[in-house]
Amino acid sequence: MGPVQSFPNHFSSESAGLRSRIGLAGGWRGWLVHVLVVGTFGVFLPWMRGIEFFDPVMLSAYACLGILFAAPAAAQAFAAERPSSMAEATARIAVAVIYGEVMVIAILMAGFATVYLSHTFLPIAPDLPGLAMANGFGLAASFAMSAVAGWIALKFSAVAARSAMRVMFLGLLVLFFFYSRWLPDVIWIGALVAVVVAAVALLGLRRLVA
Repeated sequence: MGPVQSFPNHFSSESAGLRSRIGLAGGWRGWLVHVLVVGTFGVFLPWMRGIEFFDPVMLSAYACLGILFAAPAAAQAFAAERPSSMAEATARIAVAVIYGEVMVIAILMAGFATVYLSHTFLPIAPDLPGLAMANGFGLAASFAMSAVAGWIALKFSAVAARSAMRVMFLGLLVLFFFYSRWLPDVIWIGALVAVVVAAVALLGLRRLVA
């Protein structure tokens, strides 16, 4: 069976591996951590901000939260065992990105529910088209960061991958702190950059795996 044909099998096994690594395969601690994350970002903060939660800048930032979950998950996956094929490497990245996206959707849905249930009248509504575009950028960025994390973990070490992710996250936080208002206007440019970074990282992974 070739690499392309074996992708579904790799995806299934990597999904099981991810659930085990993040503590969702058994026990309650992993579930509790995720409930607390969704509760903090999807309930407490939207309740504190009220209708300001519908600010396009804030929603765009929320749509990109998947990076914070996907990249570390990918780094853990590549650190656990060296992939035997490019199909397996791609499956690890895809599973990590989907995990990040599921968390984003859960947090956003909880945030919307919190705002709507805590207000009897809302003068504004969320910009859903803008949110969809921001989410597309978030997916591209998550894929790029996950691919980079995987490449660093294989090329150097898991410790190096985690350190690199921390530096990148710090840089993103600095950019958001100073230039957050620009985020909705640079989504397309950011998505293009993310696609290029992802392509380069995948080429690097192919050389390491081949």
